[in-house]
Amino acid sequence: LGTHLEVEASKVISQEPHPCSSGTDIQIKNLFYNIPARRKFLKSNAVELKHIIDQFQRIALAYPDISFKLVNEETELFELPKTTLRQRIVAVFGKKYNERLVPIDESTAFIKIKGFLCKPEYARKKRGDQYFFINHRFIKSNYLLHAVGKAFHDLISRDVHPGYFIY
Repeated sequence: LGTHLEVEASKVISQEPHPCSSGTDIQIKNLFYNIPARRKFLKSNAVELKHIIDQFQRIALAYPDISFKLVNEETELFELPKTTLRQRIVAVFGKKYNERLVPIDESTAFIKIKGFLCKPEYARKKRGDQYFFINHRFIKSNYLLHAVGKAFHDLISRDVHPGYFIY
């Protein structure tokens, strides 16, 4: 049993018990319909969808043991079952990624690091495939970015960036 909650203009319109499968289902429609000041800062639908997909991918990569589905305008963009980390990366970014990934797994008394590095020959001009997660949370850290870049220093040219999924 779940709860169907409908909120409009910050007011609860209805809240009632609702039969459902396990998990969470969130639908967002007309988010800024009554706040023109917020709406004017939105970009095109394509740009806003790209931001949503980026966030979705980060969350899906952080939790490969949970299934996820993303639907936009009745079009299913992702359906990701529970899986291993490697399989989740491949499901999110495509089958070609399977051959790119090199596993890493290191444990010390202070830290455990696992994940995947992309092979040097797959380094890109843009920093797109660079993911750090700490305790299931995506983070951006120039310090860690620099550390990985330094590790690849002799393997790739200066004008490209390595890909990685480090947990």
